[in-house]
Amino acid sequence: MADKLDFVLLYVRDVAAERAFYIEKFGLEVEDENPAFVQFKAPGGAIFALIQGEHPTPTATIELWWQTADADATYARLKDRGVEIVSAPEDKPFGRALSIKDPEGNTLNFFQPPQG
Repeated sequence: MADKLDFVLLYVRDVAAERAFYIEKFGLEVEDENPAFVQFKAPGGAIFALIQGEHPTPTATIELWWQTADADATYARLKDRGVEIVSAPEDKPFGRALSIKDPEGNTLNFFQPPQG
């Protein structure tokens, strides 16, 4: 039986542009890379990586969710960095959530678990 999700691989057209976005705007750090692949350090969950794909399309059937300690601060930081905002922070049954887009149009979601 599977114990935990360990690795998420996102196919992209332009690894270099996506790499820059995830470092400069998103704040991730590179753990390993080559021209067609970049793997980021896992800050507390599954490893996240990008790989060159021939005809990748933005994710529409899988949602990528990142946990954050402060959804409003994350929103402000990403907005200040010029990231495309899909939805500003709003309260949901599972916590406070917001969504952004990466340069290739993939939607990335953030949530802050409920306090208390």
